[in-house]
Amino acid sequence: MKKPVRVWSQDRRERHGIVAGTLEEVKTKGATKLNYSDPSSLTVVLEEDGTHVDDAYWETLTPDTRLIVLRPDEVWKPSPLPVPSNVFFIGDETDSSSEGQQRALNLFAALQQNPASVALLSLSDLEVLKDANLSAPEFSKLSAQSSVELQELCIEFYVKKKKEAEALELVDLLKENLMGDKS
Repeated sequence: MKKPVRVWSQDRRERHGIVAGTLEEVKTKGATKLNYSDPSSLTVVLEEDGTHVDDAYWETLTPDTRLIVLRPDEVWKPSPLPVPSNVFFIGDETDSSSEGQQRALNLFAALQQNPASVALLSLSDLEVLKDANLSAPEFSKLSAQSSVELQELCIEFYVKKKKEAEALELVDLLKENLMGDKS
């Protein structure tokens, strides 16, 4: 039976939603999404505690389980930032237009309860909030002023995180280039 799962890189910077029926399919699709070579050399562990996932354990996993796909030279490490329990459900998700508005609504509701958790949102969550249509009927339940202020805050965080991601990508490229020059 196929089920949706989340595949994350070891540093938790890259997160992707996939649908897989087997552990091998998780490795293959995870390798593609994370730009890893040789899926057969990869190890899959639970994001929360590093439990090794084998074929038998794969069968017991629930949909939307967060998995880390490790290369041979990587080991699981705990998340550097604890994520409050009230923002667990707002992690990365696969894209869908009808689900997008509901996802934005859920995110705004959680942020109204704890605005500081905006700093823990992924780039994709911030993008959903940035692009949300606050005049849609679904948002009538939320405080309009609060939602506008939260959307502006999300836009600021989105711009900062996007620049950080681009800067980190540049640093990685420079490191690869320098390592290539030393060879």
